[in-house]
Amino acid sequence: MQTSIQLSDKILDAFPTRPLKLVPLRGDGGLFRTLFLVIVMLALTVFSAYQIPNIVYDYQISKNPVFINADVDGSCRSKLFILTNCSVDLRYEGNEVSRNFTFLDFGNKDILVEPVADENDLTKMTVDVAIDNIWLRLISTIIFVGLFGFCVIFFIYRQILTSKVRKALLSVGTQPLKLIAVPAKVVVSNKQFIATYHLNLEGKDIRITYSGNKKTPPIVIEQNGNTYVLAVYSPQQNIPYALDVPLERIQATPEEKQRFHEALIEEGLL
Repeated sequence: MQTSIQLSDKILDAFPTRPLKLVPLRGDGGLFRTLFLVIVMLALTVFSAYQIPNIVYDYQISKNPVFINADVDGSCRSKLFILTNCSVDLRYEGNEVSRNFTFLDFGNKDILVEPVADENDLTKMTVDVAIDNIWLRLISTIIFVGLFGFCVIFFIYRQILTSKVRKALLSVGTQPLKLIAVPAKVVVSNKQFIATYHLNLEGKDIRITYSGNKKTPPIVIEQNGNTYVLAVYSPQQNIPYALDVPLERIQATPEEKQRFHEALIEEGLL
């Protein structure tokens, strides 16, 4: 494992030389966070797929539509700027039907609806807006189902990788560790410092992410227009693990933290 920048002797000398034990951090990602994201994405997938029966219902009416003088109660409201959700109740000749559908709409004008029924079965009712946007509704539903379904698979895949990295980290045991700077992409979002870097795991190059708040950010180095994060690794394993500012990754003592932080401050890294 190599780095394209050389760390200063001051930083290397300030890093603890005693045997250290690597520990997983909350910022590495965890099972509960993944489960939460998977559940949310599954719920959105099911909600999107739930629109399909409504689309089929309106499609059947669109084959033989006829305007009717039905009572219509309800409204259409914009959501997320481009999504419009309509919820209407139709009553005609003693029959009542409730319709709820969502479609993409980039306009801001008021939506006027007309009640429509199946000419062969007047108990099947909807509104003209639902029929006019039927193909747009179908395409957008397929896109959303595919997108949310992909997110579910992606989050599960990332959790598998995270678990493998965690297992590799725990297998290091207690031994002297080396300090290294690895190329990374660092993004600050919602007061979170997110560092993404590459490592070789089981012969495969994978991307791994460490996320810390303002108290537990990664240690970032900017040099020659490139970004790096400080990481530690075992010479026997050669897998880098991002180092956090509090040094919880290596369970450093207060004295070790102070010495290392002083070196980082002198080098302008903190």
